[in-house]
Amino acid sequence: MKESIFDKIIKILAKLFGIKSIPPEITSGDADMLAWWDIYRNRPNWLSQDYVSTDGIKRRRDRMNLGVAKMICSEIAGLVLAEEPEVIASELVKKVIDNESLWDNLRRSIEYQAALGAQVIKVGVSNQSGAPRVWLDFVKALNFIPLSWDNTQITEGVFLDKRLIAAKPYIRIETHKRDVVDGVQGYSITNKLYNEETQLEASLDILDEKIEPQIFLPISRPIFAYIKNPEANNINPESPTGISVFANGVSVLRALDVAFDQFYSDVELGGRRVALPGSVFRKYTEVDEDGNARRVSFFDPSDRLFIRLQGDDADAFTPQDLTFDIRADQFKATIQTMLDLLSMIIGFDAGYFTFDGTSVATATEVVSRNSHTYKTMVAFRENLDNGLRYIFSIIDELGRMYSVAGAGDGNASLAWDDSVIEDRNTRANYYVNLYQNQLIDLVTALEKIHGYDEKTAQEMAARIKADKPTIDTERLFGAGI
Repeated sequence: MKESIFDKIIKILAKLFGIKSIPPEITSGDADMLAWWDIYRNRPNWLSQDYVSTDGIKRRRDRMNLGVAKMICSEIAGLVLAEEPEVIASELVKKVIDNESLWDNLRRSIEYQAALGAQVIKVGVSNQSGAPRVWLDFVKALNFIPLSWDNTQITEGVFLDKRLIAAKPYIRIETHKRDVVDGVQGYSITNKLYNEETQLEASLDILDEKIEPQIFLPISRPIFAYIKNPEANNINPESPTGISVFANGVSVLRALDVAFDQFYSDVELGGRRVALPGSVFRKYTEVDEDGNARRVSFFDPSDRLFIRLQGDDADAFTPQDLTFDIRADQFKATIQTMLDLLSMIIGFDAGYFTFDGTSVATATEVVSRNSHTYKTMVAFRENLDNGLRYIFSIIDELGRMYSVAGAGDGNASLAWDDSVIEDRNTRANYYVNLYQNQLIDLVTALEKIHGYDEKTAQEMAARIKADKPTIDTERLFGAGI
């Protein structure tokens, strides 16, 4: 059996840090995450198919892939961050949010979180021109190993940073462990660089940035937040790690790809085929006016319409049409049934994903507050909210520790706007009705329906009025479309 990355890291931790073992519930999760990551990247192990062709030779082909796992994770990220929340926090926190492009990075990392079961956000402090700067690091669950935890959070862990330096593979291993220095409790952060080829420790000096071998922070809690998916880990209940949003639907994802591949094969092989005797495909000698001879055929060899069969008696052979009807309706119904089942497994409503015969689309009527999709979105958002508020408090605490301007007392909150998570047609119809009954003006209606700011809405209203003084409201707002 191939040694996993976690197995390698455990040996390195024992050699370099003296950490003798990691709980088995952690090490066993490595293979699961790697499998989920491959599925998310449209590289599941079931795409490769072995078969024996008519010539008796064993061959291999790649099945077609619908890419539903990626779509699921993307949808969750889109729903959770449909609109950026209002953050009530210190000036330092707001500065870090802007400098680190928090919301743009979160859209990507939430998608990875949905696929891998969790994400980790780490806070750090560096000196630039003598002035301390607080920064954030967004870490995939694959690059983090929990070492200890309690009922509320993971308290110690290892961060893995894989790099290529001079075309050689290295891993920077950063451990965060509780420690006591001069009677003060805190966290020791240790950095080691390991050459994967030589299996020896390397100097940190070969890295582009300056990284201290070890620092001690007099802080009582970890400077990272482990944010996991809300669903309970039924694969390894003793583990503190999360599971992929599609972990319990892997078999359905496989069935979807198999069904789609068969549908595609049906389309590809369903083209018209006509069987003819072998004699009609023979090449004949043709002589031009100058006496030059050449071998010619009446059939284009690249033409897929005709199939050559054995036999030379063309007069006794009747051309046979081998074309069959494509089973489009049956395949579409089968794939849609599987999509509805998968939606239920991941916590979405049946019908959220639809298959039209060429691709998978998502619902335009997003969710109502009583729907399964809405409840799943809220559960993801609550975990993210808790993680972000923790990170904001760590930013302030480190800011006070390093005397960074704008640091606050650590109390922060986020206000989420749920109004964007609703049926878009219902939303449009609601404001169209208010406008028709003269309860709101045109600018306000445009702001609410399209999400424009006031200036943009005013410009749009002016263009609409200039274009046509009287206009159908349904044409104006697209209500009911």
